[in-house]
Amino acid sequence: MINKDYFKYLIKQNKKYLILIYVVGIIIPFWVFNEYTPSLDLTGTLSLVYGLSLSCIVPIYLFSFLQKKKSNILYFSLPIQKESLYLTTSLFSYFATILPVVIYQLIAQGIFAYKMGISIGAFILAIIITIVHMFAMNTFITTITLLTQNSVDNFICSFAYIFLPLLIFIALNNCATNIVYKMMLGEGNYTQGLNDILYYLSIPYNGLAQMKYIELHVTHISSIYWLIISLVLSFVNYRLFIKRTVEQSESHTKSFFMYPSIIILGTFAMLLVMYTTDFKSNVLSFTIIFMIYLIMYYFSKRKVYFNWKIPTIFILLVVSCIGFSSVYASTKGFHSIYEVPSTSSIRSASFSFSFMTNYETKTELKYKGIDVTDINYSTGPKKSSKDNTNFVNFINDIINQKLITKYDDFYNDPINKNFYTIGVSYSIQSPTDLGRYASRDYVIEEKNIEKVLDLVAKYNLYKFKS
Repeated sequence: MINKDYFKYLIKQNKKYLILIYVVGIIIPFWVFNEYTPSLDLTGTLSLVYGLSLSCIVPIYLFSFLQKKKSNILYFSLPIQKESLYLTTSLFSYFATILPVVIYQLIAQGIFAYKMGISIGAFILAIIITIVHMFAMNTFITTITLLTQNSVDNFICSFAYIFLPLLIFIALNNCATNIVYKMMLGEGNYTQGLNDILYYLSIPYNGLAQMKYIELHVTHISSIYWLIISLVLSFVNYRLFIKRTVEQSESHTKSFFMYPSIIILGTFAMLLVMYTTDFKSNVLSFTIIFMIYLIMYYFSKRKVYFNWKIPTIFILLVVSCIGFSSVYASTKGFHSIYEVPSTSSIRSASFSFSFMTNYETKTELKYKGIDVTDINYSTGPKKSSKDNTNFVNFINDIINQKLITKYDDFYNDPINKNFYTIGVSYSIQSPTDLGRYASRDYVIEEKNIEKVLDLVAKYNLYKFKS
């Protein structure tokens, strides 16, 4: 049950901060429109950035009384039930953050929608996305606040968890990229599917990505995912607050989900980056990471000591890093890496030829009277499935017939050669329904080009550059 008197007290006590938040939130749209007429996704992005910033700071501030024993005793001695104290504080947190940002959006995007004739659906969706992600961030930071036991840990763990998904993504992407180019034929963005990981690990990334595609006809599954997570965390927060005791304040944080998880995931990510680059032969990199690991570990305990658990965990992380890299390579990225997708998943596809030479005199190859570099091919989104089938069959054929030379093998050959490249691209449906674009560049030696063009003719893939 919400306590109205306490809610009014919070408004009175934080009046100057509320005025600042509301004034800044309302000034932004007028400042933006003085500069230029922005797009719907830009106004939505600005509002979301402002909203997420507030959603990080305000919960830490409002629940900061939990981190100090005197404040804890004072608040828990108020004539308010614990349940009411938590619910009222949480509601005020949403009131102080979500409401001013929604007002900003109503002004900025409302004016833009009126001027540019944007659909009311996109206008409402932008506001919903902002509310969902601000609610998610607010709830998540509140969870961290309730799991930490002093202000320093609260601040460090909150911002560590905001940036940890990005570090994990960088580590996975670096690992995947280095492994991919050892096993795949061409050069291209084979690992772009890993971007989907960030949608489900990072609230800011997911919200900003959703806002970017606000005017496209796409679904927003990842936003629904974060809404569900937020509702679950709200229940968890309620239980954590009820069980909170004065003794937990001003002591070092013991929850496994705070420092232990951050240290394990952060160290693993750093090891993965080093292992797939220069870690194998660089003792210095190993030493630096181990020192960072020790600093994080001892800081979390607030004392320096030794037991066998400390090096054992680090050794297990090294072994896990090696094991993960090996499994990723042997399973081709857990079956997520491929030269060509399935026909059914392709929205559109295209390819074109380019002639390359290391000699000063460039010779053009004519195939049945046609300049090869004038040949290209493309299909439109959601058009004839036969076009996409022909495209997939063509690429598979030139791969199976070994008409493509592996990039590394070709460029390591010291003999200068004339050769062609075939640039392939396609878009496929991704789990986030935002579309995913893939590109591949393959080397075709001059002696193989006629066989490739015979396959072009076989699958009726002749289209010419204008």
